[in-house]
Amino acid sequence: MASLRKHKKSRFWYACVRMADGSHRQFSTGLEDKTEALAVAVAAEREFRKNTESPHQLRAALDRLAGEYSPRSATAPAAWLERWLEQKKNEVGAGTWASYRNTGSQLIAFLKERGCGSFLAVTPAMLGELRERWAAANCAATANLKIRQTSTLFAAAVAAGVATSNPAAKVGKLKAAATVRREFRPAELDLLLPTLRGEWRALVLLGLYTGQRLNDLAGLRWRNVDLAEATVAFQASKTGAVVALPIMPPALEALLELPAGDCPDAPLFTGVAALPVGSRSNAFRKLLCGVGLATDSHTPTGRAKGRRVTAPLSFHSLRHTATSMLKAAGVSDAIARAIIGHESAAVSRSYTHFDMATMRREMARMPGAGGAGIIFPTPGK
Repeated sequence: MASLRKHKKSRFWYACVRMADGSHRQFSTGLEDKTEALAVAVAAEREFRKNTESPHQLRAALDRLAGEYSPRSATAPAAWLERWLEQKKNEVGAGTWASYRNTGSQLIAFLKERGCGSFLAVTPAMLGELRERWAAANCAATANLKIRQTSTLFAAAVAAGVATSNPAAKVGKLKAAATVRREFRPAELDLLLPTLRGEWRALVLLGLYTGQRLNDLAGLRWRNVDLAEATVAFQASKTGAVVALPIMPPALEALLELPAGDCPDAPLFTGVAALPVGSRSNAFRKLLCGVGLATDSHTPTGRAKGRRVTAPLSFHSLRHTATSMLKAAGVSDAIARAIIGHESAAVSRSYTHFDMATMRREMARMPGAGGAGIIFPTPGK
């Protein structure tokens, strides 16, 4: 006989039903009312026994039950995912949320297109089809990322008691084409830097000599920089760590050429900050294309037609370049790590914190750090 139980982490009743072979199954009813939940449990047990050998019929039957007994707001994936994404906005960094928002919006549109009125109607095969769509429009690596994010969304729904399983967890990964990401070579910097003006010149030089991420730098406000002392300080969005670094002369000269902000909270890089988070890398890529250091982001022919090709050079390459420049200049690993930062605040805290004067002295050893035309010596000379 079907029965109910309460999960300590959920406000909903869980149905406990017996299968035709005598085994038992449990699932969230998505209901807080005990009488309604028991009705769902009894009906589900009946459907389980009738459709044990036909998974597709069973799914359809359970979907009908969900629509009949459950409040639509509790089981409709689109509405619930919208609420979850809005809640997540205040829990993660702007870049992370923008990425989840993009994936979530595409997932919601797909579920509406397929007429999924409840989480029970969503299957691994269905999400596998969505993964193929993502791969066709982007690349395998991006499709895999979006499926991982989708899995996080469904896992949250399971934890909240509105879904009984995570179908995205059963969707396999696509084989991603190997791409070698690398740092900029001296000749490439000599080719790129003379073409940059205004915000992008200051932004690139700041990235080159600090090794910080694009969106952290693009989000800087005038209050984050002290031009008189030549320092920059901000909180890294990925790790939450507070970053405080000297500004090398080439970057400082470029920053001094920018129009001064009217207030401390005004963006340092007004134009770049106004771009959507996901468009900033593309804007930098166009600059690379302009000097022949990159090609168009989509291949025109062959099996990869229409798919995004991950480029070996990007703004993130400046992070690798800064690391290489520090090491080549003989800067110790401990100081280089303190300057570049780490993948987590916990790792960063395990290293010694160096004073600004020490970091400035060591960073000044980087090629071109003194300005004077910013000439990067060819290795071996």
